[in-house]
Amino acid sequence: MGFIELHEITKSFANNTVVKNLSLSVEEGKFLSFLGGSGCGKTTTLRMIAGFETPTSGRILIEGKDVSRVPPARRNLGMVFQNYALFPNMTVRKNIAFGLKIAKVPAQEMHARVDEMLALIHMENYGDRYPHQLSGGQQQRVALARAIAVRPKALLLDEPLSALDAKIRVQLRDDIRNIQQELGITTIYVTHDQEEAMSISDQIAVMRNGGIEQVGTPFDIYNTPATSYVASFIGTLNLLEGYVVDAALGKVDLNGTTVRTVSDLRGFEGKKIRLTVRPEALSVARQDDAGSASDVNNITGTAERVKFLGSTVRFVMKFGETYMFMDRFNSSQLVLPKKGDSIRVSFAIDACRLLPEGDAIAMPGSGVSDEMIQ
Repeated sequence: MGFIELHEITKSFANNTVVKNLSLSVEEGKFLSFLGGSGCGKTTTLRMIAGFETPTSGRILIEGKDVSRVPPARRNLGMVFQNYALFPNMTVRKNIAFGLKIAKVPAQEMHARVDEMLALIHMENYGDRYPHQLSGGQQQRVALARAIAVRPKALLLDEPLSALDAKIRVQLRDDIRNIQQELGITTIYVTHDQEEAMSISDQIAVMRNGGIEQVGTPFDIYNTPATSYVASFIGTLNLLEGYVVDAALGKVDLNGTTVRTVSDLRGFEGKKIRLTVRPEALSVARQDDAGSASDVNNITGTAERVKFLGSTVRFVMKFGETYMFMDRFNSSQLVLPKKGDSIRVSFAIDACRLLPEGDAIAMPGSGVSDEMIQ
């Protein structure tokens, strides 16, 4: 039994159903992120857990008790919103103490708890300042401290970093994760940012169209996606279309080039399939490599452009009518191709997998959008 459980919850607004028969179990002390695009139902699901929305059907359990119709104030959950929601006429200290005051915590204990929270968010010297005197990141730290000051059963965060610039987001997400681990508090986090979810979560629930496509660790979600949507939504994906020529040996013909996969191709003999390869799995094949290794695939394409991504360099190549990406670590010794150059790349057969079944992928065609190529 999970610490927080959702049992076939559905939420409809008039004739629009935004969450459909969703079930989920969150273990105590774990950090779970709802990850998905706009309109997938992740925020509505969080708001139902918090009590700000009531499920049309289904049950929400916290510590085994049905709270589906229990008001937010009686659920003892901490909530952090995207827009900080601080009281502008109160100092930092009074903002943090607000929930404690409502709960009628004795003055001495309240002051001690506020001091503890200020130390936890590293803002000991900011207690007498007002929200307008703080940066966005500092305001969100105060909102976080206010939420956990009342010692809630669980912490809920609704895209708390989306209004911040990139550098502050990275710093604050690490702070949130460190605080969560230090307190051991069960946390549910909503985000549309893949990197954010992958870097701080124990588990990720990938959502689409009001339902959950897959729940798993970041490692499992990325490396063993359960559906075609998850495979293409998480990270960057190369999709290769071809025909199965030998199912027993995992051989697939890609425009006259034969590659092998470790995926089970039984039942696909002679059929058209799509294979997936992550950009980091590709490398430039050595000139003296005859391609005879049984555990390596080799294909030849042409260079389209090179994109600098900081610590990595992304090669955009064209293989037949399909665009492909290859990611390499940036270094001064890296040889960069020119547009039109022939590039022979290799990838291990265990990096080449059959695209999981599903009715959708997150990117059209080959898995490479026009914006990604430009």
